[in-house]
This record gives sequence, C-alpha cells and structure tokens, in this order.
Amino acid sequence: MSRATEGHRVCLGVMGAVAVLLAAAAPGALAGMPMALPCCAPAEPPADLTGLSLDQLYNLDIVQPNILGGHTHPAGQTMFGYDYMHTRESGIYQGAHTISPQQAFAEGFATVHIGMNMDMHMFDVMNAPTEWLTLMAMIPYKHMTMQHETSAGTFFTQHDEGFGDLQLMGLWTIFGDIRKGGNRLVLNTGISVPTGAIDERDHKEGDPNKPLAELEYPMQLGSGTWDLMPGLTYLGDWGKWSWGAQTIETLRTGRNYHHYRLGNEYDASAWGSYEVAEWFAPSVRLEFSRFNDIHGADPALAANPTPEARTYLRAGQRLDLLFGLNFYVPGGWLKGLRVTAQGGLPVFQNLKGPQLGTAWTVGGGLTYAF
Repeated sequence: MSRATEGHRVCLGVMGAVAVLLAAAAPGALAGMPMALPCCAPAEPPADLTGLSLDQLYNLDIVQPNILGGHTHPAGQTMFGYDYMHTRESGIYQGAHTISPQQAFAEGFATVHIGMNMDMHMFDVMNAPTEWLTLMAMIPYKHMTMQHETSAGTFFTQHDEGFGDLQLMGLWTIFGDIRKGGNRLVLNTGISVPTGAIDERDHKEGDPNKPLAELEYPMQLGSGTWDLMPGLTYLGDWGKWSWGAQTIETLRTGRNYHHYRLGNEYDASAWGSYEVAEWFAPSVRLEFSRFNDIHGADPALAANPTPEARTYLRAGQRLDLLFGLNFYVPGGWLKGLRVTAQGGLPVFQNLKGPQLGTAWTVGGGLTYAF
C-alpha cells in the first residue's frame, strides 16, 4: 500500500468514526428540543446564541473550523478551543518529484530525513469586546519525531516536544454585520511572539550514549523572532450554503539569537460548507501555502550532514485538499459544544530539495462559547 493510500484511509477512518459517534449521540442531546426553527426568525438573533441552528451559526460565523482567525464573535462572547492535528511527512522531494535516499546521498548528504510525525495540540481563547472587534490568543504544544537514514545503511530517530510561539490576533470587521450574516470582510492583524525554543537538542544519531546535538530547523519549536501576521478574510452565506476565503501571511522581522530568521510564509484558503442537518454540516477546503528560504544560518548546524540543515533548501509551495465534518449541539447537556474533524492530502507540492514532503494530515477540535 502506498503512503498516500494509507494516509487517505487513515483520514477517512478517523473522520468516519467521529461522524458515527456524534450521529449516535446527537439524538439524545437533542431530545425534547424542536428540530426546526420557526419559519420567520427575528431580525436580530437572540442573546443565547447557542440556541441557534448550525446554519444560523454559520451565518454568524460562530463555527468555521481550522481557519486561523476565520470567524468572529458578537460583543461580549468568549470562546475556549482545543484543536489537535497529526501531520505525516514522507517522500524526499526535489521540485515536484520524489527522489530516493541514494540519489540524495549522491548529492553529498551523508544523512537524510525519510519521515516525520508531528502531533500538534493548539489551545486558543477568543473574546469580542465589541461587535466589530474579536481578540484571539493561541499557543501550540508540539511533539515531533524524525526518522533518518544514513549513507552507511543505518537508521535512527530523534525527538522533540514543547510549546511553540504564542500568536495574538485582532479580527476587525470592516464590512458587513455579524448579526445579519450575508457578505462580510474581516481584517486580520496578528503578531507571533517568540515563546518557542530554537536551541532544541537530542542525542547524536539518536544514541543515548552519544552527546546532545542541535536539531535541524524543522525540528525547532519556534522562530526566535517577532513575526507579523496580516491577513484578510471574506465570509458569505446563502440559504444552507456558507463559504469563505482568506489570505494570511507570516512576515519575519530581524534575526534571532542564533543569527537567522525563517522564511516568510504566504497562505491562501477557500472553503465551502452545506447544512445537511440542523446539527451537521460537511465542508471542503483548498489551502495553498508558499514558504521561502531561511536568511542567515545557525552556526551550530554548519557541520550537520542533512539537507534540512541547509538554509537554501527550505523554500517550496503546496496545495492541500481538506475535508471536514462540523457538528453543533444546540441543546441538552452538551449544549454549546462544537466538534470538528478534518483530514486531507496534498494534491500538489513543489519543494526546493532534497526536502521532506507532506503525506497527509488528520485532526479534530472542540470549542465552547458562552
């Protein structure tokens, strides 16, 4: 079985399991509640927003899963959220094609990365002091495992984990009204605070009997620099349909205390969703990412034998196709809970390599607003 097929089955399996469990639980949670809202809703939504259907919540952008700063809240509302994402990286890319470890060895690299697993736990909180401004803070906790192969035919694994960079963002509604739905435009103004470590180490060649060595750039937890995160988000809806688009950038400033800065990142997304039931709406999303090479270099990685330690081999671009399952419980003992599941695969990636590519991602999340 190919890695892509394996990743596809894992994504579908996890998402299917979540759908079955929540579909089974939903009738109990909804027991005793009307399954349809009155045909003539008031012009202004009620104060208790958790009593609205998923369609109305989408119109108010209360639920927009896995989009950084992709929704806002009405004045006075607070939301706590948790998201989990597992990413599997495999395949050594050079341009749009993969090469073998032996071909990378022939380019002068004594060791190559052949696989990486990253589990990211994202904790976030949002609060809306006014109708037109929503504030957000989020921080990730990462656990990374990197598999290596050497030109001598041996294999080893290195690990790293810890908190990443803190992200703070203001979401400014510059067109439209969250309480009326329809078309809206949101200005994203964010900053990334360098709370993640950039001097993470593990034992050389994964051998606990050998001294600690600094890990390559992709295994570090943060950027080490204060980064700007501007963006623009469009949100729209019509009937049972809702859609949106976003562009958001990560612009690095200065250099960190290891004398480098990561390359700028440019992300663009477009998504759509359809309300199948009052409590359930699947979604589909396309996400394009472009990332640049690193400026400067960490002196501690000068003798590192892997491509991932070369600052001129970090650029690339990738287009991902992602499918989501979005659940909302409007009543019962789970009232106000929102659950999402998402999985996807790259449909295209072109990397300045040798560089490890992305194979698939799968994850889910929980949010609670009050």
